[in-house]
Amino acid sequence: MSLPKYRVSTADWVAAARAWHLRNTAPLFEDPYARVLSGPVLRLVQFVKPLEWLLFQVVLAPLMPSSMCVLMRARYAEESLEPLVERGLGQYVILGAGMDSFAFRRRDLMQRIRAFEVDHPITQERKIGRLQGAGLEIASNHHFVAADLSKVSPPDALAESPFDASQPAFVSLLGVCYYLTPDELSDTLSAIARGMCRGTRVVVDYMLDSESSDPGTNDLRRRMLDFVAKRGEPMRSSYSLSGMSRLAADAGLKTVENFRMVDLSDSYVGDSDRFVVQPPDMFAFGTFEVD
Repeated sequence: MSLPKYRVSTADWVAAARAWHLRNTAPLFEDPYARVLSGPVLRLVQFVKPLEWLLFQVVLAPLMPSSMCVLMRARYAEESLEPLVERGLGQYVILGAGMDSFAFRRRDLMQRIRAFEVDHPITQERKIGRLQGAGLEIASNHHFVAADLSKVSPPDALAESPFDASQPAFVSLLGVCYYLTPDELSDTLSAIARGMCRGTRVVVDYMLDSESSDPGTNDLRRRMLDFVAKRGEPMRSSYSLSGMSRLAADAGLKTVENFRMVDLSDSYVGDSDRFVVQPPDMFAFGTFEVD
């Protein structure tokens, strides 16, 4: 069985995964905006229960363990941001924001910070259209920065916005490293280290290389790589924990923490019956700081 050839981006799939996870009795976080942000096709599917069941329980079932990365990374980033805001940090930069809903879900934090979403102009235009169609008001401290990050560095893109480069920021690079080569990721981190002030932190998620992953995830890895490649968004890299820390250090960033995603399983997922799908041991989180 295969899906119709709709033009559905990985950003749409990520939003749909956030919406689907709310079916759990104890979701990792609430996201009432995920469904509208997943786009017209996936939104329609989620309103028609038999189609929703077919999509998530049959068509996408072989890929669902990887969806835990989508959920856990959002919670991890926001829990990392919260204490920094308490200490006075006032800028949050979301690189490759896609259909992220932070600015609407976390209005508590938005009262204290400015958020900057940096993404490709086409993706960003599509997102703004969906927000407007849903009647969601964009706050004055919520800034959209349209930029092709394959052609312009994050600091250069932010230079066209109210971003204050003299003040530290928390930078989210979630769901991005997979699609960059190691050289491209190094260039991105180096640009952040050069163009943002001391104390700026960068949070990333990434795929562990095959030597660092549980061998039982090999089939899932192949399915996931095939799925995104067929949609024109191939994944281009994977790392060991030490390899990622070394790449960050070479780019001018010190490691704050860097660990396997499954290390958070007990605190995030809890008992084995809380989620039907458990996170696979093939992803990692890292937080790095401009020193």
